[in-house]
Amino acid sequence: MNNELSTAFKRIESLITRPAESLDDPEEREAEFQRRLERTRHLMHELDDPQSSMDIIHVGGTSGKGSISILCESMLKEMGHRVGTHTSPYLQTPLEKARVNGKLISAPDAIRLVDRVMKGVEALAVYDSALGSPHYAEAWLGLALRHFADEGCDVGVIEVGMGGRYDATNVVMPRVSVISTVHYDHTRVLGETLDAIAFHKAGIIKPGVPVVVGDVADVAWQVIEEEASRRGARTIRLGRDIHYQPIELTRHGGRFTYHGLKLTLEDATVGLLGQHQLANAALALAALELYAEAQGFELDEAALRRGLANACFAGRLEVMQTNPLAVLDGAHNQEKIGALLAAIPQVFDYNRLILVLGMLEAKTVEPIMQALAPLADEVVTTYPKVKGKPAILAEDLADLARAAGVSRVEAEPVPLAALERGLALAGPDDLVLVTGSLYLIGMVRSHWHSVEEIITQRTMFPNGHP
Repeated sequence: MNNELSTAFKRIESLITRPAESLDDPEEREAEFQRRLERTRHLMHELDDPQSSMDIIHVGGTSGKGSISILCESMLKEMGHRVGTHTSPYLQTPLEKARVNGKLISAPDAIRLVDRVMKGVEALAVYDSALGSPHYAEAWLGLALRHFADEGCDVGVIEVGMGGRYDATNVVMPRVSVISTVHYDHTRVLGETLDAIAFHKAGIIKPGVPVVVGDVADVAWQVIEEEASRRGARTIRLGRDIHYQPIELTRHGGRFTYHGLKLTLEDATVGLLGQHQLANAALALAALELYAEAQGFELDEAALRRGLANACFAGRLEVMQTNPLAVLDGAHNQEKIGALLAAIPQVFDYNRLILVLGMLEAKTVEPIMQALAPLADEVVTTYPKVKGKPAILAEDLADLARAAGVSRVEAEPVPLAALERGLALAGPDDLVLVTGSLYLIGMVRSHWHSVEEIITQRTMFPNGHP
């Protein structure tokens, strides 16, 4: 990585001043939530309000929101739109947070925009120091949106970071909102119950803006429906207004039929793996139906099919090699682990499974370990060290694996060394599965795709697919 880009990254990283979920006092947390939204609005103003220059599709939910964003991007691109996509967290380089038609922001553009964003941060401190300094996520949101505006994007697909109601991304005014699922994650901040979590997710619903909702429990649906009613927002619910039927699942993708609001797609193929991605594809299709309706244009069925089939998302059931088969999946909460556990036998054939696992402290570790343990013949635990997000020590995670019933467990703190150990343990017909944290996925993915190649070629797939 060139020194100038590294310096630019460090300037934005200087805005990480405390752990991401460190505020325990509810009143203090609520006050910080309000400051976050206010300072994000002011930062956008300093950047000439780039979010106002394009249509926005705002995608929230507990799981699947990144995949839905990528599917929307891929289909819109095939239909001839210029699409900016902002997702988080990144895997290997922060440049992933700002992509236009699938291409990562270039290093020169990122360096230039970091300077502009940090000047905006300084201006905000002069305007009102009581608001506090914008944090890392707020700065990157501003950078991404400014990049999309500079590049002439007509659509921005924006993934919620955490929660929704008080997330920095909630300063946008979308044409369509999406709430994928509501499940237990980030419970220290969002609450311990589904209705409390749903309160945060439903906060992205805007007055008069339709919202697509995935498969959610009734208690969560009630919260979402009440919020939508208050806001005069139309709700489109998976299983009620839109439907999909699986046809086939393979390690090359899934086939399904979509029955939407007006659109029917018979026997469509989606490039993302696992049955849960069929549901995500249905939600993405519904979002585009609503967007086309709002903007008064016809959807191109052939383009939609190409977009679904060509979609690829790094680190989500991503096959990296064969003999032995190596798969990366950033399943970091109970819902995502459940989708992973369902997908593995549906999609892959293998003899033994070697699990390489690393997790952050903020996650609900024991239930996840209990769910994964029966799948694994051997486990290698590791330690994905991340600034501002404490991880579980490899030895402590190994103890939890043994307690969950895994007899063959090793601890290797260095992620790349843990991957190499997992590959060494595997025979040619075995599966090496790396999971537990998206940060871990990013660390080990460099075994196949270097950060330098990704930055230079501006793609997460510089060497193609295996």
